[in-house]
Amino acid sequence: MRQRAAASRLPITSIATRTACALCAALKDFQNDLLKHLPPSECCRFCNGHGWMVANSTPAVSAAVIFLGAIAKPDWGPASPVAEDCDICRRMHGEKERRLIEIASQFRSSDGHSWLRDNGMLCLRHGRELIAKVPETARESVQELLARNGGEVMALLEDYLERAKSGGHAGEGVLGRAAEFLIAQRGIEA
Repeated sequence: MRQRAAASRLPITSIATRTACALCAALKDFQNDLLKHLPPSECCRFCNGHGWMVANSTPAVSAAVIFLGAIAKPDWGPASPVAEDCDICRRMHGEKERRLIEIASQFRSSDGHSWLRDNGMLCLRHGRELIAKVPETARESVQELLARNGGEVMALLEDYLERAKSGGHAGEGVLGRAAEFLIAQRGIEA
């Protein structure tokens, strides 16, 4: 399982775009792959969000085995887990840390640094976590990237509000994009 996830991992620079947080996109891909190929033996405990994701995304027979094992375990009940107890949250957290280190290493090279600054997007949550991982000299660039991303989202929201006054704007995903910038993509539990 670990080899499959590692083999399918795309470099962060191939994921980075100006419309979505590169780390969110990488984590979403990782989580989708994990859920599709989740061996029941690797998931005994899960949080509320990942319990529903297992039900919706894991092959039915595997999901049934996972849920049967969770119900049968006397030391853990599905109603009481915290994220630290969730097997999937722990794997997601490990992947997030690996990806943060990967992005931080890109900021160490001048080409990677320029490319991410000019073409990348980070949500506030992951941008703030990245600031703690990059060298002091790159922190200002990450903050500039976050400011640019925030400015772009603000412009979209302001345009939406202006057009909404005249009834000429249906939204077109503006609110979802603002939510993703503020708190990460929906369904990312890491």
